[in-house]
Amino acid sequence: METHIKVGVIGPLWIRETLKRCFDLFPSIKPIFRLSDLLTEAKNFTVELRDEVDCLFYSGRIPYLIAKEEIPVHIPAFYIPLKGSGLYSALYRLKNKRDFTYISFDGIQSEYIEIAKKNLGENFEYNIFTGTVSLENIELLINYHRENMKSRPNGVVTTSLKVVSEHLTGINIVNEWLKPSEEDMIVAIERMLLGTSQRKQKEMQIVFGRIFIENSSSFINEFATEQQVQKRNHDIYRMLLHFAEQMSGYVTALSVNEYLFITNRGTFERVTEGYKSLPLLGEVKRKLNVDLSMGMGFGFTALEAGSHARVALVQAQENGGSCCFIVREDRNVFGPIDFVTPLKYSLTVTNQLLIDKAESIGMNAAHLEKTMALIRRKKTNEFTAFEMASVLGITTRSAHRIVQSWLDAEIIEIVGTEKVSRRGRPRQVFSFLDKGEDLS
Repeated sequence: METHIKVGVIGPLWIRETLKRCFDLFPSIKPIFRLSDLLTEAKNFTVELRDEVDCLFYSGRIPYLIAKEEIPVHIPAFYIPLKGSGLYSALYRLKNKRDFTYISFDGIQSEYIEIAKKNLGENFEYNIFTGTVSLENIELLINYHRENMKSRPNGVVTTSLKVVSEHLTGINIVNEWLKPSEEDMIVAIERMLLGTSQRKQKEMQIVFGRIFIENSSSFINEFATEQQVQKRNHDIYRMLLHFAEQMSGYVTALSVNEYLFITNRGTFERVTEGYKSLPLLGEVKRKLNVDLSMGMGFGFTALEAGSHARVALVQAQENGGSCCFIVREDRNVFGPIDFVTPLKYSLTVTNQLLIDKAESIGMNAAHLEKTMALIRRKKTNEFTAFEMASVLGITTRSAHRIVQSWLDAEIIEIVGTEKVSRRGRPRQVFSFLDKGEDLS
């Protein structure tokens, strides 16, 4: 009886020995390597392996995107994302080359850069290429980095493409090729191993998206001619069609202000890197000055996914708009996408302790859980009434009333005081009780 998970591994030649060491840590996996320094071979390798393996594993986002059209919908596909540990290695190598005060990046998110700067105590300035990093954009990437270096004698470049790194080296621009570390590879393999068996069913879930144009009326008032309005609508639709193509999905207009988008969960999670990246919102804002709110609904049926998409859009708009929220099949909310610390809360509360606590303070249980999630977003269990007011967008007086009701219901406790100035009164610092932590 076959017990191994057969994995088709596709990437460049340099990665073979490192990936082999990583896969050796997982005896239940049988890797089948197809490696070439010619990136376009990723598509041919995918066609060759897709009927022989349980899943496909790519060395990065670019070979995955090259081969995406050839990946069958029933075959799980994974790739190694560029994250923090690879960045630390690149920064270390750059430090050994020269002292720098500025870095021009491509292929990595600003969140990882900010975390690395904080952990390393660095204060360099940087810019990130905001377009799509692909083989078609090589000249654009090279020109972007070259322009950034013109007025910065102490600048360096970190690029996610080897061919870009080689070209920059040829024109004497100090740079480092940002590639995944061994730790990144192991984490990606672990996720693949977990996902291959238990997520096959979820991979095929339907994803409905509702996309709403927030500032449509104000835009129309600014333009004098119908042709300009029609051109703007055409430009929006064209960008949404490109987004649907990336997601292997379908998009259609419900009205001039709202669109419906359909794909499957596996593709959506891979392209958004596990709900971490959704460049569409920023691109539409930057190029067309249009704010989009998006609600994504997951479900095992079209009815379920469509209902969840409508609820998710409401959550996005209640969060201020210009963002994307997800409502999953279990009615748990996740969002906003592309945010360092997204919210996680449930629309359906079954925890009796939470329900009892909510009733004791005259608050809806789902609203109480969402409020707690908003406060916990800052990744600490301690907060002041002033911080609560800022997070929830309410007055300090209203925050004090909520705090008092939570104290009476024993949801929180006072853990200390915070002195903000010599003349100001100390602010009380609160913390969720242990049983309060168990509420959500």
